[in-house]
Parts: sequence; structure tokens; C-alpha cells
Amino acid sequence: MDDQDDDSEDQLFNSRIFSTEVGMRPAEPCSISVVATHQLLTNLFEYICVVILSDPRFRRATAATISEQDLQELERCNRLNIDALCEIINVTSTGEPFDGDGTRTEKELRATGDLWAEHILENVRAYIMTFVYIFATVISGYPLAYGIAHAAGLDSSSDWAYFGT
Repeated sequence: MDDQDDDSEDQLFNSRIFSTEVGMRPAEPCSISVVATHQLLTNLFEYICVVILSDPRFRRATAATISEQDLQELERCNRLNIDALCEIINVTSTGEPFDGDGTRTEKELRATGDLWAEHILENVRAYIMTFVYIFATVISGYPLAYGIAHAAGLDSSSDWAYFGT
């Protein structure tokens, strides 16, 4: 009885763990879990498609519109997906790094990420510059135009000195 209880406890524990059996990969955990989930669901869908296509009764019962060609395309994309992922993370499917500094795809993705980061940070920089300007002019009591006119040596009665006030 104890052996059965131990087995059922192990089954209960194992059923709550999501394991894709992909092993260690040099990428962030979130990316790996998304890719692993995509791979798992694709494999499940392929299996379901094979079962449905194997019997005309299943096709009628499910009203499936998937064809043999669709399944072949899915299988081809699934195989190519692994190669594409290896190229993105610059590591072979066995975990060995590619020769050189990285693949073209990896470099393009990093460059695109840098451009996106600059775009996203543009608003933050504008807020910071606005805050610094307001903070400096309120603390000093003089707007920027007055400071420039004063630094240029203009008289305080000059129109340029009062431009910003």
C-alpha cells in the first residue's frame, strides 16, 4: 500500500511540473518557455491531425478542413523552426556555439532591439530633460533665455534678457 501511495504522490508531484525536456539553453527563461510551449502545442496538433486524417469518420465528426498538404506544411515548418531558433540564439541543437561572433540573424535581431530600445527611451529622455529644465529654472529663478543672454554679456535691460521672463 505504501508503494502505491508513493507512486501516486510522485504522479501528483510530476503532473504539476511543466517540463519540455529541452535541457539547458543559452537564452532567457521566458523565451525558452514560450518556444517550448509552441513546440509542445505544435507536436500535439500534429498528432491530433494525423489521428483525424487517418479515418474518414473522424473527419466527418470533427468537420476538419485540414488536408494532407496542410499537415506536411506544418511538419516542414516545425522542422525548420528548430533551425531558425538555433540561428537566433547562435547555438547548435546540441548546445555548441556556432563559429564566429554570431549569426546574421542574431546580429539583425540585436540591432533591431537596440533601435527599438532607443525609440522606447525617447519619451523618458524627453520627460527627464523637461524635469531638469523646470527644476533648474524654478530653483534659479531665471529662464533659459535669460541665462543665455546674461552669459553672452548682454545688458540686463536688453530685450533678449527679458525674452524668456
